[in-house]
Amino acid sequence: MEQRFGHGLTAYDAERLTLYTPEVRPGFTAWTTCFDYGDGRIGLSFKETVRERDPYYQPPLLEMGEAVGAPVSYCSVECGSELERSFRVYMVSSDNGKTFTETGRCPLEEGAFCNFGFPDGRIIGYDVPRINDERTGWFDGIMMRESLDGGSTWHKLGVLLEGCAPYLWRARKLKDGTLLLLLSLYGTPWGLGKQRSTRNTMLPGETYINKIQTCFLASKDGVHFSGPHYVLPGIGAHEYDVCECPDGRLLFLAGDVQATPVGRQFVERRGESFFNGTLYGVRRGAPADPKRDPMGGFMPESLIMRADGLIIGSRRNKPYSCSADFGENWYEVDGLPNSLYQPFLLEAPDGTILNFGHKGGDMALGQEDMFIGVDRFRVQNGMPASCVLTLKREMDAEQTHYVNEFSALLTAGGKPVTHQAVLFRAHPVWNADGSYSTIPQSEASIQTEAITDENGTARIAFPVFDNRPDIHFYYNIDVVFRPREGTGYSPCDGPMMCVSGMTPHRKNRWPYDAYLAEGKLFLSPALIKAVPDAVLQINALGSRRPVQKVDLSDELLSRLIKAHLLQETQSGYEWYACVHPKDPFEALDMGSGDWYI
Repeated sequence: MEQRFGHGLTAYDAERLTLYTPEVRPGFTAWTTCFDYGDGRIGLSFKETVRERDPYYQPPLLEMGEAVGAPVSYCSVECGSELERSFRVYMVSSDNGKTFTETGRCPLEEGAFCNFGFPDGRIIGYDVPRINDERTGWFDGIMMRESLDGGSTWHKLGVLLEGCAPYLWRARKLKDGTLLLLLSLYGTPWGLGKQRSTRNTMLPGETYINKIQTCFLASKDGVHFSGPHYVLPGIGAHEYDVCECPDGRLLFLAGDVQATPVGRQFVERRGESFFNGTLYGVRRGAPADPKRDPMGGFMPESLIMRADGLIIGSRRNKPYSCSADFGENWYEVDGLPNSLYQPFLLEAPDGTILNFGHKGGDMALGQEDMFIGVDRFRVQNGMPASCVLTLKREMDAEQTHYVNEFSALLTAGGKPVTHQAVLFRAHPVWNADGSYSTIPQSEASIQTEAITDENGTARIAFPVFDNRPDIHFYYNIDVVFRPREGTGYSPCDGPMMCVSGMTPHRKNRWPYDAYLAEGKLFLSPALIKAVPDAVLQINALGSRRPVQKVDLSDELLSRLIKAHLLQETQSGYEWYACVHPKDPFEALDMGSGDWYI
């Protein structure tokens, strides 16, 4: 059933086609993957299970069931059945995914879940066999095979990551022909006699998240690979996807379909090397409350990026969605049904978006009338404009030093966004007791809105951070944009800066008369020249107790008050509460000072 969301994203030329239906119904057809041959043809692969005696069936060991973590009545899923046969079916399309014809089928254990096609018709497949040679667990590595007859027969090419415990998920081809295998490593190998006795065994100190290492392999020919190249650190994603940006960067996206944390990461390519960028969060489309509902979002599990930068995503049994800001915000698409199960997106040579999958879910044979299908469509993009925020610290009018004032520039498509409210948030790095603040920036103690001017710039000042005579007083400041509904803009985050309240001055070695650093009081040459015994007077105090007028000379007291180090109270003059105060109190000469030009 088509849905309407009103975000300005509309599907057109949309149709759902049934590509394959089992002869005996209800049947089992699932776990679809697709690939292109590099000559305009599109390959399709999926699993089919039928009710017939399997002449090659071998009963599994009970030790195998324990290692896999299989419950009662789950044997056939992991190890097959004497009354059922499972095949890997291969098909091809020469008309941009409208129609497919079968090219081959083979026993499931001989085919491959992930595949690459080549213009000469070859298919190289990659799979993690579900039974090892000892029949006590999964195969430790990725089996690599080649077919020259459309997927009917295969011969072994080698083993990738031998001795590891990989979970293989997806094969992707980049614009220049580079081949990527997306996978994750489940810690160390598992099974009878291994360090990890079962797939679900946690070693001391492990969690599900840190156990799973997300990575990819890269190849030019499909046989020789580099890697693993690790991505999405700390997320534990094992079902994720990648798309290629117009500028050549790779964008990896981990959704919430497996109840793991969401995230996205750019990876830059330089020759044959890959360089990881920052791990970013996701705003719209991510679970609203990931602790209570870790699968509550609609972020895609499969994605492609168009030449114009629009990302189109699909998620099993949920609406299609798009992002125009590299996955930060996702908006549902009008005019499409919910996605098929375990989807695989591909852009056809003519620009049509193809999403392959199966009807049903993680089901047994006969549970539902399953089929292999494809949603074909194009997308008209009228979604809210994606925005970018920058943050800049300002100098004083004479350009002598940085001050506690900031400006933020809000743009959309490179043009200024005017008369919109942006939110500046600031919070000290250190607590009053000298401990590090763990308050998230979203709960910062200071949050102030400012309106962008005709140039898209909003400005803010934080006088509360002035006159803090402690060189270790730092605060975090960021800026975010949360537009109101109907403005036509998407929300975005600007950068966060950690800055010092006290800053050096240009061409001035000692811009401050006195300041604190780690509980010690540093005095400028100018102050010591005016009060030659200043160090002796302060050290004679012995502690940070309140100072009385008789404790210090009038000149020294006056200068320390002017430097904001002392403040008059009913009990005397109290010292500024610095970060990490120490006793006994001690005064020192500032030394040579700083010289900036």
